[in-house]
Amino acid sequence: MSNQRWKNKWKQDDIGFHQLHINPLLPQFWPNLNLTAGDTVLVPLCGKSLDMSWFLAEGYKVIGIELSNIAIQAFFAERNIVPTRSRHGRFIRWQHDDIQIWCGDLFDLSEADLRGVSAIYDCAALTALPPESRIQYVRHLSTMLPADIQLLLLTTESIDTLSAEQPSVIDSEVASLFQSWFSVELLHGNQCIKVDPEYPEESARLLEEKVYRMQFHAVA
Repeated sequence: MSNQRWKNKWKQDDIGFHQLHINPLLPQFWPNLNLTAGDTVLVPLCGKSLDMSWFLAEGYKVIGIELSNIAIQAFFAERNIVPTRSRHGRFIRWQHDDIQIWCGDLFDLSEADLRGVSAIYDCAALTALPPESRIQYVRHLSTMLPADIQLLLLTTESIDTLSAEQPSVIDSEVASLFQSWFSVELLHGNQCIKVDPEYPEESARLLEEKVYRMQFHAVA
């Protein structure tokens, strides 16, 4: 999805993709990263995700990155919070206590911005990007990440047209994108039948949900 299309969806309130509950895979698999309360988590393309509230409740600090100021405003308004706003490089930083949401382009992040970040939580941020931008996303992060940072990646793929013997497109893409810079461990894979919240009028689809834990090791 292009930057402009993403902004337009929030402007038009066309946000069926927004999940109304905390992703149940987050509390199930986040402990695998062995982090502690007070650590900082980066959430790219965060929207107004409820998952950020889970992190806060668990004692983490959160930095969200989001293109749409409408999404950011909604996140704070729905919690009756009045954040402070300030300029931070090319971003406008919205902040309250332990959460910051930076309004701007993910690709404008710098190495200095990621100092102190312990982990990245990518819940469909990778797959929301246009295919041609995904390698740019991974390469951009790999040039800036602190040593030993971890990443929890959650993906959802429609497999209606895949046979049981056919390898997952997401699996092969994750390997090709990340293996030069990260060790990649598949923690979970599960098939389920769901109605796409973005297209509720369509028939239920067979989906495959996967959770990957990654450890950054070097820049290729």
